[in-house]
Amino acid sequence: MILREATRDDLQPLLALCKKAWTRLGIPFDTNIDRLRQLREQRFRIIVLYDADAILAALIAYPIATDRGPGFEIKAFLVDQDLHDKTTLLDALSLYAMNIALAEGRAVVLSRRPRRTRGTVYGRDKLGMDTALSDANTIHQIGHAPDMMQHILDRHPQWQLP
Repeated sequence: MILREATRDDLQPLLALCKKAWTRLGIPFDTNIDRLRQLREQRFRIIVLYDADAILAALIAYPIATDRGPGFEIKAFLVDQDLHDKTTLLDALSLYAMNIALAEGRAVVLSRRPRRTRGTVYGRDKLGMDTALSDANTIHQIGHAPDMMQHILDRHPQWQLP
């Protein structure tokens, strides 16, 4: 398993994963390679998780200022829906991304998504993010990276440093 920030060469396989995952989840797919290039140029963090030569999971986030301090907002968080152990892949991806965010002084994690899309359960139940409806159609989640990382390390004690 390899985790890294996406390079230009990762964008085409990332696009394929986005299309596959979003279509499978019933999310309208309207992204193209130019949009992914644009996100990289606009300071978005794009983290990919590879196994062998395939991207299995990815996170796209943007640094923001919040009333709780510096943080980042998750714009896309996806995993190959054909895999059996999605939680472990999402845990590895989340831990890696939050380590980068904390190194930059960004401890707040924010996520907003349409109410009709899936994806809230991992943040709420696995990471302990506060979850609420911000309006009739939007789910708002917020969490503190060190607390969220501890939830992951509790599930994977072998990942803790000695």
